[in-house]
Amino acid sequence: MLFGPESSKHTAAAIGAFDGLHLGHRHILSEMIQYARKENLEAAAILFDPLPAQFFGRIKPNERILLRQEQEELLNALGVDRIIFLPFSREIADLSPEEFLCSMQKALHCEKLFMGEDFSLGKNRAGDPQTLSDLGKDYHFSVNVIEKDVMDGDVISSSRIRSLLLSGLIPEANRLLGYSFFFSSMIIHGEERGRKLGFPTLNVKIPEGKLNLPNGVYAVYNTVDNIRYASVTNIGVRPTFGLEDKGVFVESYLLNGSGYFYGKTTRLEFIEKLRPEIHFGSGEELREQISKDIERARQILL
Repeated sequence: MLFGPESSKHTAAAIGAFDGLHLGHRHILSEMIQYARKENLEAAAILFDPLPAQFFGRIKPNERILLRQEQEELLNALGVDRIIFLPFSREIADLSPEEFLCSMQKALHCEKLFMGEDFSLGKNRAGDPQTLSDLGKDYHFSVNVIEKDVMDGDVISSSRIRSLLLSGLIPEANRLLGYSFFFSSMIIHGEERGRKLGFPTLNVKIPEGKLNLPNGVYAVYNTVDNIRYASVTNIGVRPTFGLEDKGVFVESYLLNGSGYFYGKTTRLEFIEKLRPEIHFGSGEELREQISKDIERARQILL
């Protein structure tokens, strides 16, 4: 069954791609959860994996603001009772709005469906909010369309946030997200080049599918074992050492702690980009720049 097992309760549901779960998305979800609590309904979130924008090639495979497990984490924290990921495919894209709603109602017994004003579903995007509202009368649910939220003179959207992140404008993106852009990854052994320079680092790789920030140096919080550390984090190919062919690595120098962390998972929250990645003429020049990066990161994070 497309929507999973039949719900034992009637539901209120919010539907969308929800990539980023930014402040605009949270507005939709908050309205839905409040209504569900008031009416003693199950609060359900309906999402798509892969993202429709990925499926149709509007964004690259490695440009998700949030991975599926990250969406689940944030949705659970918001108080959503049931999370449904629909496996987006050509079959789903070609469903008529009536077919989609029929399947939804068999599983969810939805009483009110919440969505953004630009949402649509079904073949040729025929299921826009007005159409879904009209069909809701036949399927015994109502539709609540939430207008887009505006900040700094423009609407809050995943595409706007993605553009800011890809431009290295981290504080601006974080304001629209309502939290700091993050990812989690297992700490692995590196080549100890940072240690040799006097700056031992935690080394991780960017999870597959996650949006890749521009190569550069960032002020970051690293959380390991529920302890939060301030760090200077480099994303890049380490051009000073001629390691471009080894791919992109993420290396964090902790400003206020140390330990043996190999094999553990760290969560990196990005606060601000300090500078782009630069090729230095020597290790000594790089060491001097890292000292400057550390001082600036201290001012931002500590």
